Amino acid sequence: MTHSWFKSYLSNRSPYTEINQETHGNNLISCHRSSPKGINQGVPQGSVLGPLLFLFVNDLPLQIKGANLIMFADDINVLVTDSDVNNLHQKLQQATSGLEAWFHRNNLIANNEKTGMMSFRSRQVKSPEKPQVSINGTNITYISYTKFIGIYLMETLNWNTHIEVLATKLSKVVFMLKSTKDILTPKMILNIYFSKFHSLMRLGLLF
Repeated sequence: MTHSWFKSYLSNRSPYTEINQETHGNNLISCHRSSPKGINQGVPQGSVLGPLLFLFVNDLPLQIKGANLIMFADDINVLVTDSDVNNLHQKLQQATSGLEAWFHRNNLIANNEKTGMMSFRSRQVKSPEKPQVSINGTNITYISYTKFIGIYLMETLNWNTHIEVLATKLSKVVFMLKSTKDILTPKMILNIYFSKFHSLMRLGLLF
């Protein structure tokens, strides 16, 4: 029953492109629409089930050797660790070869603008090991921090960037609460607090 339901959800979908849409109120006056085109792979974007289904159809973890993969929908993080530099280089090469093969087999291209490398280290290490890695002939740029599911991770393993970004967001919420406290009911202010302030404070906490 479950298999049939998922099959029905994923089958017979025909996307199309629509441009130059003109409307009057809620009525569509004119637009230019392409012919529908059937698809036989992937999952619907923008759906509630999309991120979950993507993990089921994504066989990438089975193809990568020498690394751990941390995945959330189409956000993929490859973690390579080793105490020996030579072994680290070898694992990086294995992981890179696996990525290239998987991309080629699935007719995909890595988005270099959204791809970066980090060499995690303590603040005492001034010159960390940063081996050059390329995918399909394009070198991957090293970055000092990245955003991972709403949390900013730094190469020095501290929270400076995350705290700065969070403080800016929270200060805007505080200003909004102060500006509206005389025109909103206590219940409305409480709703704003939990949806805009408390949710940011709790993000990433496990307790």
